[in-house]
Amino acid sequence: MQSLISLGDEVQSPIRRLLLALGLTVVCAFLICGRRDFSWTQWRAYSREFIQADGRVVDRTSENRSTSETQAYSLFFSLVANDRARFDRILKWTEQNLARGDLASHLPAWLWGQRDDASWGIKDPNPASDADLWIAYTLIEAARLWKHAEYERIGRAMLTLIKKHEVAEVPGLGLMLLPAPHGFHSVGGVSRLNPSYLPEFQFRWLAIHDRDGPWAALWQNHMRAMRSVLSGGVAPDWYMVSAIGNIMIDTQTQGTASYDAIRVALWAGMTPSLSRPAKTSELQRLLKPYADIVIRLGRPPERIDTRNGRISGVAPIGFSAAVLPFLSTFDEDSSEHQRQRLKSNRVEGNLGNPPHYYDQALAMFGEGWDSGHFRFEQNGQVTPRWEKSCCDWSL
Repeated sequence: MQSLISLGDEVQSPIRRLLLALGLTVVCAFLICGRRDFSWTQWRAYSREFIQADGRVVDRTSENRSTSETQAYSLFFSLVANDRARFDRILKWTEQNLARGDLASHLPAWLWGQRDDASWGIKDPNPASDADLWIAYTLIEAARLWKHAEYERIGRAMLTLIKKHEVAEVPGLGLMLLPAPHGFHSVGGVSRLNPSYLPEFQFRWLAIHDRDGPWAALWQNHMRAMRSVLSGGVAPDWYMVSAIGNIMIDTQTQGTASYDAIRVALWAGMTPSLSRPAKTSELQRLLKPYADIVIRLGRPPERIDTRNGRISGVAPIGFSAAVLPFLSTFDEDSSEHQRQRLKSNRVEGNLGNPPHYYDQALAMFGEGWDSGHFRFEQNGQVTPRWEKSCCDWSL
């Protein structure tokens, strides 16, 4: 039989062009689209280690507990990994076990685990506003990316609950995001706030998607507080605001910057500047002294006393992942040093042996961003790698 190659040029050219285009499209689909969720090896390792078949995310280093944070972060990671089956299982477990069966009506309890009577269930019903925002944000973005309106319905209902229960007037600052509905704010009294609960990209996104909400004002008020709180260039885990609006050192943590505060640098690093000529955002510039500390030490410290700058402890490996996006703005050599530290501590895809949940969660954010598995746009929406279109070969 005469081969295609021996056909006349008038027939050979269009057929070869068609076959070439089809072949390249198939290859591209396999390499880029067909592997879009399987190429993130850290997600496979993370889900294998921490996510049960029913969707519960287990923090094995803290008495096998689950929190609204473990569920919220894992919901986001499954969206970025394009793992919708696991996304739905995580969402279902969260709703049934933390939110009385209905996230649209009840904010999730922050803590679930083994109780004093040896039974398993909710240990503290108080919600956590950072996890609540992450769940709402992820649901609405999942509705956009996966074209499923029910996710958006639940997410928007959660935003209504957050505005009702977790936003309050703080003297001297105005409307602020409380860490939880109960225990952090007394009318006319002192408020206790956490700077790591507010990722800037989320508040940009919220201000666009819920224009009648308080989100733009919340971020402006938060930044007004940060200009005082970050006077030394290092974010504390917690701070307090007096009844007359004065910023104060938190009496419980005594100004320590550690396991909460590392996320302030993480969120700031993943947030693109709004001003194109400027490489850094205002928050990144305020945090530049922290970057200088990490660059000088060659790694993040475990703790910094924001009252006097005293450094102590060797940070867990997850901190190196958390600072990757932040350091990339200031010093690529230091970023590469953190990448090597992470590489030398990786065991079967996760960090450490045994891996700790919080280390790996920080790594899923920091390394996931650093390796291009997702980006946050200027408007705050997430762009996963898998969303990018496959090859577009014109015939």
